[in-house]
Amino acid sequence: MRAIRISQLLFVIITILSCQKLAGQRNVDSVRQRYSKFYSLAHLKVSGDSKWISFSKIYKKNTDTTVVTKTDKEHAEVANFVGVSQSYFLNGNRFLWTGNGTTQLIDLRTKKKKDFMEVSKIETLSSPAYYIILYKNNFLEIYDMKNDLVTSFHDVVQFISNGKELLYIVSKSEETSTIWILGSNKFKKVYTSQHRIKKIELMPSQKYIAVTEQDNKSKKLQLLLLNTSSGQVSIIHSGFITADYIKVGEINNGKDYFLDFDYRLPPASDQQPEIWYGGDEYLWLKKIGNENHQYWFYDIQKEKSEKIDQVLPFMVSIDNERFLLSFDRKDRNGYVSSVSWFDIYLYDRYSKSSRLIFDQVSAIVTGQGGKYILGFSEKKKQWILYDTLLAESLKIEDPALRRPVFSSDNRYVLFESDEGLYSFNLNNRKLERTALSLGQKVSVINPMEDRIYGVLGADFTIRTIDLKQPVILEIRNQNNNETSYAEWYKAKVRTLLQPTCNKVSDIHLNNQKDQLFSIEENFNQPQSIFIYRDNMKKEVYRSNLHDKQIRSARQEILSYKNSLGTPVKGVLYYPLNFSADRTYPLVVSIYEVQSKNASVYPYPYFSEIGINIRSLVDNGYFVFLPDVVLDARGPGYAVLDCVHSGLDALNGNVNIDISRIGLMGHSFGGFGTNFIATHSDRFAAYISGASVSDLVKFYFSFSDLRKLPNYPRFENGQFDIKLPFSENKKLYYDNSPIVDVEKVKKPILLWTGLKDTNVPNDQTVGFYAGLLRNQKKAVALYYRDQDHDLTKNSDESIDLHLRILDWWDYFLKDKKNILWIEKEMKKDAL
Repeated sequence: MRAIRISQLLFVIITILSCQKLAGQRNVDSVRQRYSKFYSLAHLKVSGDSKWISFSKIYKKNTDTTVVTKTDKEHAEVANFVGVSQSYFLNGNRFLWTGNGTTQLIDLRTKKKKDFMEVSKIETLSSPAYYIILYKNNFLEIYDMKNDLVTSFHDVVQFISNGKELLYIVSKSEETSTIWILGSNKFKKVYTSQHRIKKIELMPSQKYIAVTEQDNKSKKLQLLLLNTSSGQVSIIHSGFITADYIKVGEINNGKDYFLDFDYRLPPASDQQPEIWYGGDEYLWLKKIGNENHQYWFYDIQKEKSEKIDQVLPFMVSIDNERFLLSFDRKDRNGYVSSVSWFDIYLYDRYSKSSRLIFDQVSAIVTGQGGKYILGFSEKKKQWILYDTLLAESLKIEDPALRRPVFSSDNRYVLFESDEGLYSFNLNNRKLERTALSLGQKVSVINPMEDRIYGVLGADFTIRTIDLKQPVILEIRNQNNNETSYAEWYKAKVRTLLQPTCNKVSDIHLNNQKDQLFSIEENFNQPQSIFIYRDNMKKEVYRSNLHDKQIRSARQEILSYKNSLGTPVKGVLYYPLNFSADRTYPLVVSIYEVQSKNASVYPYPYFSEIGINIRSLVDNGYFVFLPDVVLDARGPGYAVLDCVHSGLDALNGNVNIDISRIGLMGHSFGGFGTNFIATHSDRFAAYISGASVSDLVKFYFSFSDLRKLPNYPRFENGQFDIKLPFSENKKLYYDNSPIVDVEKVKKPILLWTGLKDTNVPNDQTVGFYAGLLRNQKKAVALYYRDQDHDLTKNSDESIDLHLRILDWWDYFLKDKKNILWIEKEMKKDAL
């Protein structure tokens, strides 16, 4: 009994200490200081004349910095700004930015600055070339190219523009709200209301402004359309309607409008007791509450409003004056899917009738005018095309097609896939694979997209591309991890970025279409910004110049097969300062497919999930990331096989000490770690974070995050068992780590957040209890105020990071005198 009491006491101690500063093993301040210097690049912008670029340096700990640099020289930084929330390049080599309580206009050549105080919002116009400053006291100013004040206005509560020539403002007095338009350097009144103007929105065609008014007493809403050419105001319906907000959809480029008056009812929080029914088809109400919708259609030409008769509670516009999509949100399948499936009806405004066009689909894509609709059938795993005029359906048989894009002339649908770009001819109904990048993953980068519904995992989108304009394609060779970009136009392909093994995180084609700007990185190269021009590549900026060690980094991508013959990859990182005449310990980290991220620059930081490649290779470890491919044996045995096959593939590496190998994982990777710990003798120690240990218990549980059952994660989600528990109970038991917890042979470190809303922390508690009962060497870290991932740069994430390094040093490098570990490992420690 003494051993059990020691472990119980240690568990309490570690729980208490897990948020406190570690003592003795590492200088925490020096680690913080080193890590704080690293950053990533994002938010790339290019000036209209391509002479300047701006980008953000994203720090894990510090406030982000925006940098402006010249494009004709390398590392020609001209300005740095901290905490930027909005920024614009202006004509005349000027840069306007705001954020962190500061607003400033700077001449990038002369460095002359103009400061503005207490600003709430900025904006620019291109024709004329003005910039707009709205102050927190509701005073608005407009300046020209010479920084001369053009005009000003007081009591401005909001404004909108198209970034070109249109600018509308809303001013508010004690009794009225007024909309004004900028013209000839002066504001002209276009509409005045006794009610509060809650919102103004410029419609995509820019023909109308949607004006939402709120009654001062009842708080009900009504909508008006303001013609941007004539100034005419049209009230869409008679009287105010109870709603929280109004969503306005434009049809046929502004010929008609579809209005959704949305009134939200929050989830019942004080009902006692809560009542849950076994036949409840609306469990999602407990998470997001209910909604009441009232739908209206407005004909611009006839100036006629029409309230839509609702057969089902939800409707969306598909850019068609006659047809709408109608559906409810019942779950008819016992919540077996991780995303919602919908029965979709086509509502005909003319006949006021509905007909079922899709059965149990999770995604809808339509094109311009809503002539054709594509639905993805979850039951048949295929796209189904519906012709609204002919009232006909057609199955598109290839199951590998994804993310369809309609041509704007409704002649073609482009489908992305891992085997190239497919084109479906809407006239002859034939599907053909284009000659573009056969056998490679192709994505369309520049479609026009309008998400018309996206609740509960649904994806209903109007997605189009104008084939009379260049189509930008991303092409990825998944065999060698190469990525390229191309322009496809009039059956010709122009390469914009040659195939590269670098990870490309952002691209920007300049206004003249003759230069491509990119942010790229690799495992041995920090992020850099490049310019591609005239088939030449030039580096403009390189991040993390202080990181000279990374240039010597070494990596291998191994290709091998598991025991079933399934091709698998794994990525091996060598220790920095690697020496061929030494052997090193190896840390294996698992989580689904990781080889696709082999080109990511590994910089050190306090990881929210405990896993950081750079900190391990810096400290003299090999790091191996084997891909995991699931199969009919179940997730546990599939992970075990893939990891063992990966280790077999490493057998020829004489620099890896096979007696000093550790395994770690978080979430699904933590599950795999738990399972392998109960079935393998090839590891010296384990680390498992926020993990699943009991598949049956997790299967029959509810997600605190989604308020829905967790069994979809197994039947068609991440665990990919594909069968319900009732049909193969043995499979679930056999793949549960907790069933064989007594077989754990080596020490394991467990950790979890006590406020985890993704994987209940009782999964970690249960596995710890099993280890405790069988007197196995284990330490559990419970972080009281943390979720599934630890908070970025929190004391807890720092604590976990340092403990993980301690754990590997102790068990893989034989470093002793690490007190918190030795309290468990030495019998007489307490």
